[in-house]
Amino acid sequence: MARLVRESGLGAAVRDVRWSAQVPLQHRIASTFGGDPVFLAGDAAHAHSPAGGQGMNNGILDALNLGWKLGFASTAGGPVPDLLSTYGQERRLAARRVLALTHVIFFGEASPHPAARLARNLLPAVAPVLPLLLRRQWLTSKGIRLLAQPFVRYRSSAISRDGTPRSGRWPRPGERLPDAPASVEGRVVRLHDLTAVPGVHILLERDADRDAFGAGLALPGHSPLIHVHRLTSHPGRGVVAVRPDGYIGFRCGEADPGQVGDWLRLVGGC
Repeated sequence: MARLVRESGLGAAVRDVRWSAQVPLQHRIASTFGGDPVFLAGDAAHAHSPAGGQGMNNGILDALNLGWKLGFASTAGGPVPDLLSTYGQERRLAARRVLALTHVIFFGEASPHPAARLARNLLPAVAPVLPLLLRRQWLTSKGIRLLAQPFVRYRSSAISRDGTPRSGRWPRPGERLPDAPASVEGRVVRLHDLTAVPGVHILLERDADRDAFGAGLALPGHSPLIHVHRLTSHPGRGVVAVRPDGYIGFRCGEADPGQVGDWLRLVGGC
C-alpha cells in the first residue's frame, strides 16, 4: 500500500498502519440445501465474494422461498411431499447463478489476469463520462435490475405448472409476476401491491366465470391464505396463481377450477 500511494503522485504517504487484516475469500455452495427437518439457508448454504452486494439478496430469497413452503406444509390437511423438496431444487440453482455473477464481478475488480488489469487501467479514461452515463435512467435501471437478480427463475420446479389450454398472456410459471397497473372491481392498483398480502393470489382475467370458479374451489371463506381477484383491466378467460414469494406457480387459458384446485393441493393450499 505504501508503494502504491507513493507511486500515485498524490503527494501522500502511508506512515502508520493502525489495523490490517486478511479476509479469505470463500466461494462455495452446499451439495444439498437440506431436507425435512433440517434446511440450510443464507450463508450456511452458500458463500461468495461480496462483490455486487448479492449475499443479502440471496439469503432473503432463500428465507422467503423456504418460509412460505414451511408455512403451507405445516397447515396442509395432508402430506405435500413435493413442496419442501422444491426449496433446494429451486434455490440451489439460483445460488449457483449468483456465485457465477459475483465471481465475474470480483474477477474484474481484483484478478491479476491481463484482461482484468486492462479493463481496470481503462477506468481512469472513462471516469469523466461516468456522471453523464449515470444520468441515463435506462442505463442505471439496467444495472439495478441486474443486482436485483432478474435471472432467478424456477421454470423447472415441480410446482411450476401450465394448465390446458396454455395462456400466452402471462410469464411462464416459475418467473416473477411483473409489476403493472391493473383494475380490480373498479379499483386501480399495482399488481405487486395487490399480491403483497401473505398467501396465494388467484388472478382471474376479466371474462372468467368467477361464480363457477369460486363454487368449484369453495375459495370464498375457504382459507385466509388464498385470495381471489378479478382483473377487469385484463381481457380473457384465463387464470394465474401467484405464489407467496411473488413468482407465478400456475397459469391457464381457461379459469378451470379443477386444474387450479390440483395445483393448490400440490402446494398444500387447498
